[in-house]
Amino acid sequence: MKFKRINVDTVRCIVSETELNENGLQMDDFLQNDGKTEEFLRKIVSMAEEEVGFKVQGGPLSVQVAVLPEHLLALTFSERPDSNILNILQNLKSAVDSLSGLGRKAEEESGEGAKEPDRDTLVEGFDKRLYILGFKNMDQIIEYARSIVLEEPVVSSVYRLQEHGASSYYLLIERNGLCDKEICRVISASVEFMEDASANIHKAAYLAEHGTCVIKKDALEVLQKL
Repeated sequence: MKFKRINVDTVRCIVSETELNENGLQMDDFLQNDGKTEEFLRKIVSMAEEEVGFKVQGGPLSVQVAVLPEHLLALTFSERPDSNILNILQNLKSAVDSLSGLGRKAEEESGEGAKEPDRDTLVEGFDKRLYILGFKNMDQIIEYARSIVLEEPVVSSVYRLQEHGASSYYLLIERNGLCDKEICRVISASVEFMEDASANIHKAAYLAEHGTCVIKKDALEVLQKL
């Protein structure tokens, strides 16, 4: 494990897949809020104190998780007054909680399990396997897009929503044929940059009606080229 002190309140740890396995964990375990994951996170915090002098002062601790290339996991710990150690993990879990079940259920309900994925269902078709990632600004989305390696094409678009005199941006991602591991990897990598995540198709409908589509198709690929 490699530790790096970002600032007085933040430290980052890079963990390899081998190191996870040695601790009885897998990448996908970080999408589950269970005792095993929390125990490992607390172990990392304790090691951070020894390695780089990161000491929790008693305030709530948050953790951001990002999946990096070459089977590496980046864990960024920060002592913040408005969150707890598993708050962001739980938020992410709410968006991908039923990755397998939701995909199968949608296929069963639509009777389209044997058909090829429809590449043009984003928003307009209200695909039940739609994930919505919220960002403060476009720069955050671009930074996120540049941070990931896309192993398969990802159906995605960007919407801007103007409310109360301020703009917020949303990246919409469809499962659309992606395997559980790949969609989990793509979404979990966003935790370091996004503000919130959901899988609510009603929110997608609201964005389609009241928001402005900034990038209609292949948004991640487009943003990576900027």
